[in-house]
Amino acid sequence: MIITVKPFLTLRPVMRNLAKIELEVDDMTLRGLLDRLCEEFGDDLKNQVFDTKSEKISDMLKVLVNGRHYTTLPEKLETYLKTGDEIALFPPLAGG
Repeated sequence: MIITVKPFLTLRPVMRNLAKIELEVDDMTLRGLLDRLCEEFGDDLKNQVFDTKSEKISDMLKVLVNGRHYTTLPEKLETYLKTGDEIALFPPLAGG
C-alpha cells in the first residue's frame, strides 16, 4: 500500500528537501513509519521526532494522520496505516 508523508518547515531540509514522500508499506503502524523515516533520513530527523531521553515522540512535533493529531486516534502511535493515508509532520513553530 502507498502512503504519503509531508514534512514541513525545518523538517524538509532534513528529509532531502522533499515536499512529499510516497512510501510503499505493508502492515505498518504510525510508530513503525516514524522509525523507518528516522532510519532512512538519519539522526538529524530522529533528534527532531523523538525526545532523546525518553524515546517518546517529541512534545514539540505535531504528527497528523489525515488531518487528525495522532493523540486523538484511538490507537495513537499504534494506529495501523491504510492505503492513501497522508501523514503531515510539523516541527515547533516560533513567532508572535
